[in-house]
Order: sequence, then C-alpha cells, then structure tokens
Amino acid sequence: MMSDEVRSLAKQAFNQTWDYIEKENRTVEETLKMIDLTFKSKYYWSLVGNHVNFIRSNWQVSRVFAEANLLEACLYYAKRVLDDTLKLNLQDFDLFFAYEANVRAYHLLKDFNHRDLMLKKAKEVINHIEKDSDKKYCSLELEKILKL
Repeated sequence: MMSDEVRSLAKQAFNQTWDYIEKENRTVEETLKMIDLTFKSKYYWSLVGNHVNFIRSNWQVSRVFAEANLLEACLYYAKRVLDDTLKLNLQDFDLFFAYEANVRAYHLLKDFNHRDLMLKKAKEVINHIEKDSDKKYCSLELEKILKL
C-alpha cells in the first residue's frame, strides 16, 4: 500500500471513531467498534505519521476508553499523551489536550486532587493560546468534563 492510501485510512478510521464518540446511546457493539477503529487509526498513523500524529492518536485512544468507561486504560493513555507532549515541547492545542485528557481521566476516576492540578495547568495553557475562539473552545471542553 502507498503511504497516501495508508494516510487516508488513518484519517478515515480517526473520523469514524469520532462519529462513535459523539453518538448518544451507543450499543455495546458500537463501543467495541469505536475501540477497534481508534486502534486501527493509531496503527496506520504509526506507519505514515509523525510524532504529533501518534500523540494525537493516543489522545483519541484515551478519549475512547473514557467513553467506554475503561478508566484505568483511559488514564494510562492520558499520562502517555502528556509525557510525550512535554518531551516534544508541543504547545497550543496539543499541550491543552494533553492536560484535558488527564483532567477527564482523573475526573471520571473521582481523583479530584489530581484532576484539579491538571485543570489548573490546562487553564494556564489556554491563557497562551492566541485566538480567542480557540481559547473559548478549550474552556468549553473543560466545562463539559466537569459536568460529567
């Protein structure tokens, strides 16, 4: 397979996963499909992507595990995303969503001390995002988590 084809498959699997994430009242079968798709996307990105693609794939895996209520796995991947993001010194959205994944995992695990630490760091990152619309989007994402 050509790398363009693999890249297309990676994007397709990522987007299909997102459709399942956003689906209300997912069945058990749909949840399993969502998990399968996120790992398919991650695999394809491992073949043709760069470090950022792979980190974003791990972010989606963490999110999928949150949606599937597999919280230890969610936290495992959230921590990996944050570690890799910090190692590569990624900023802006990538840094925000690395913290966001941890806020979500700790919130769902009811570990409010760690959640609040990650929340503070996520809010600090928002202050350094240039576009006001992006700042607002990130703030709304944090609010959604706290309402879970």
